[in-house]
Amino acid sequence: MGCFMSNLEIRRLDLSDAEAFMDYIHNWSTDTSPFKIDAVKTYAEVNLDNFAEYVEKIRKEEISAEKPDWSTATKYFAFINGQIAGEISCRWQIEKGILLEWGGHIGYGIAPDFRGQHIAEKMVNFALPKYQKRLISQVMISADKGNVASRKTIEANGGILENTVEIDGDEICRYWINLEKSME
Repeated sequence: MGCFMSNLEIRRLDLSDAEAFMDYIHNWSTDTSPFKIDAVKTYAEVNLDNFAEYVEKIRKEEISAEKPDWSTATKYFAFINGQIAGEISCRWQIEKGILLEWGGHIGYGIAPDFRGQHIAEKMVNFALPKYQKRLISQVMISADKGNVASRKTIEANGGILENTVEIDGDEICRYWINLEKSME
C-alpha cells in the first residue's frame, strides 16, 4: 500500500466511523507479527449495532476510568483516505496500575496494511503536545525489546532509554521523552 501521509488525519472516533472501525478490526485479524494485539478479542464486543455504545464508552474513559487502578485515557485514531490505520491511547495518570512500571503514558498500534509508513511516529508526535497542555513534562513510552520499529518510533520522537525490565518473560524497554524544553 502506498504512502498517503498527506491524507493522514488523527482524531477521536465519530459515530460515522462504524464501518471503517469494523474494517480496522478485520485488518488486525490478519496480523502475523510477534507484537500483534488480539484486536478480535480486544474488540470482540464491538459490532455495527453497538458501535455508538463503544464510542460513548471510550469518551467516558477520558474523564472517569473504568477501574480504580486504571488511568483516564483519550484514544485517537489515524485515518488515511477514510480507513483507520492505527490508534494511540494517551493515558493521563502514569501512577495508576502498571503504567509507571512498564505500560507508559502512551500505547499505540498500526494495523498490518499500514505499517512501514511512519504513521506511529506521526501519532506520537501528535500526542506529545496533548501532554504539554496538561503540564505533563515527561512522557514514558515502552516497547518490547525486539520490536525495533516501535523503538525507532519512540527514539524519533526524542525518547531516551532509561532501562529494560522483564515482565512475564518479556523484555520491555522503558523510554522517557522530556517535554520541558518545549513548554518554556
